[in-house]
Amino acid sequence: MTGRNCLVVILTSPAGTGTRNAPYGAACVASALKRGGLADALVLEGTDSGDLARRALDLEPDLLGLSLYVWNRATLLDAAAVVRKARPGLTVVAGGPEASGDADGVLRSAAVDLVVVGAGEAALPDLVGRLRSGAGLPAQRTLGVPVTDLASLPSPWLDGTLDPARYGGAAMELTRGCPYRCAFCYESKGQKRVLPAPLERAALELDAFQAAGVDEVFVLDPTFNARPERMKAALGLFRERGAGLRYFLELRAELVTPEQARLLSGVACSVQLGLQSADPEVLALSDRSGDMTAWSKGARMLERAGVTYGVDLIYGLPGDSLAGFRKSLDWAVERGPNHLDLFRLSVLPGTALRERAESLGLEYQAVPPYAVRSTPTFPAADLDAAGALSAAADELYNRGRAVMWFKAVSRLARRKPSAIFEAWAARFAPLPAASPHEAVEERQLAFFGNLLADQGRNDASAQAALHLIRASGAWTRALADGQPSSLDLDWNPEDLLDAASAGIVDFARRWPRSPGTWTCQPGPDGPRFIRARPRRKHAH
Repeated sequence: MTGRNCLVVILTSPAGTGTRNAPYGAACVASALKRGGLADALVLEGTDSGDLARRALDLEPDLLGLSLYVWNRATLLDAAAVVRKARPGLTVVAGGPEASGDADGVLRSAAVDLVVVGAGEAALPDLVGRLRSGAGLPAQRTLGVPVTDLASLPSPWLDGTLDPARYGGAAMELTRGCPYRCAFCYESKGQKRVLPAPLERAALELDAFQAAGVDEVFVLDPTFNARPERMKAALGLFRERGAGLRYFLELRAELVTPEQARLLSGVACSVQLGLQSADPEVLALSDRSGDMTAWSKGARMLERAGVTYGVDLIYGLPGDSLAGFRKSLDWAVERGPNHLDLFRLSVLPGTALRERAESLGLEYQAVPPYAVRSTPTFPAADLDAAGALSAAADELYNRGRAVMWFKAVSRLARRKPSAIFEAWAARFAPLPAASPHEAVEERQLAFFGNLLADQGRNDASAQAALHLIRASGAWTRALADGQPSSLDLDWNPEDLLDAASAGIVDFARRWPRSPGTWTCQPGPDGPRFIRARPRRKHAH
């Protein structure tokens, strides 16, 4: 490629489908290569290694890049092997978190010549410049050129590398790096400094997202509220230039202030709070602070401000156990999160936890996703039990949209959340992922109906609990799916949602029955219940 423009093709494979799967990392590198006319760069996406290889070969690139993550390592290395066999002299460079974390392992692949450790926006242009000058490949097989100024980097959303209309969602990087060093995270060995991206560029990206009809903006900052003034400025920008968008943000609950909660309430957003464990001693073994009082206080501020939030938990951390995971799960559900994200620990290459794995007694998969197999306190059978518990919580609580009623019904049933999830797992095989909400609700009604009956609860409070589940289900379908529902209830559904969720026994004792048929209709101001006709007093 001496003295001429070259073509760089970067292969990537998404983790799944949806609005958060645009190949942002690969596109940032492609944009950096295209800047100044140094190279033509294309990003090829796909899930089949053979198809990716054929498409890459058809383009006849001068250099092949691989954007490696834990979920696509095997696919992309297989594709590179096919390309290398067809074109033995082609230079292949691997980058991304998997390459940074396990450079030696990636270089053991005969298909890879070089590995970029860290950010690729400076390292790959340097390599292309070297090859264009005729200098050939460097003797060192790992490349690392730090990025020190995000303002110098182009945006792939603004230069045409990525089309936001294609994905329906977009990633936005407002800062790079993390001030924390959690041992299980790539960031523990990542960017030591926290670099700000220019808000002026973010404003232009928001304009582009709105023009393209984007639904959600996934903000990549590992801790959005680590710097309060920066967060305040970003939220102001969201209100001014991106008011029609919904934002997904990751926060530290213990850092939340009343002002932050108030500012967040003025933006359409969903917040994710990393808890990981409710046991401070477990967290300390992973270099993470664990002030549960401050965490709970921050979550309450968000709830009072009307900010939707979810909670992350990891099972299999050093020092944790099945009993400890149950306690963490119970503690998290008691805070009333909108959803729960529960994960088995991955002992990722390049993390501090991987370096300590032997001394901690962690046994884990040697290949992605590097899932922990056993620990001294969390044997394999218990990890499997925690997995079944997590799957049940996902179906009953998340897919079942149970946040509006779960605490009230579980208290009526005198069961801890973890015990309810375990009983659910013992009774039901998981539903297919594409099952409609009504299928989960049918199970919820049967499950809690039987549970309460087995306890001798056939009174008005048990009936109110089941009617609360039905009213909540209709409301969430109208809100989330735009789907109307018709339902027969013994109480006004708005009374059920407003009062029964605070205490079912008291509600059943104090609130008069008003049997009738209601429809729940979606609308621009939210779902609304319309009474169709009264029912006979004792019809259920």
